[in-house]
Amino acid sequence: MKNIITVLFVGATLYSCNKPDSKISEKKAEPEIKMTGKTEPAEISNQEVKENPEESKKETGELSAFPIQQIIKGYLPLKNALAQDDSKKASDAAKSLFSILKKIDISKTDAKNNSELRDIVESAAENAEHIGKSDDIAHQREHLLSLSNDINDLIKEKGTGGLKLYQDFCPMYNNGKGGTWISESEEIINPYEGQKMINCGSIKKVF
Repeated sequence: MKNIITVLFVGATLYSCNKPDSKISEKKAEPEIKMTGKTEPAEISNQEVKENPEESKKETGELSAFPIQQIIKGYLPLKNALAQDDSKKASDAAKSLFSILKKIDISKTDAKNNSELRDIVESAAENAEHIGKSDDIAHQREHLLSLSNDINDLIKEKGTGGLKLYQDFCPMYNNGKGGTWISESEEIINPYEGQKMINCGSIKKVF
């Protein structure tokens, strides 16, 4: 009987001693699981870093529309000043128009491949510059004739920018050869003859 009790006691003692060991082994395994989980955020952040440069490569700029309306609105005050026989006002208006024309970079507009348009803009700028540097109204009107032809050519290429315009013609100017100009008004107001023959001319075309 004593032997049986002794065997049971020893068995119980061995069982209780082995049980804590299993808990310790389980606890030791837990940190390894947590450590493997810590690597995931680092991998995600690396992916984000790789994706950011791709976003920065997106194209944001677009070709600008050719500023035909701005050019026309720079031309009209010049034409009107000469119709009023005011060479000083014509000079100031020409300088403003010249500034507009010189700022145009054809390569950055939707007309970048139009070499003819580039030549017209350069010619218009040259004529505006001549008018701006002169106080001789006869000389200013000579360059207005060339400038008006340039503006007419620009309108043929790029339209009026939504403006309603008229192409007028004076048969008396330039020793009877005549001269055209662009007007915002249906009324004839002649910039070549000025106040002495202010209403000389006729409408040739409506834009």
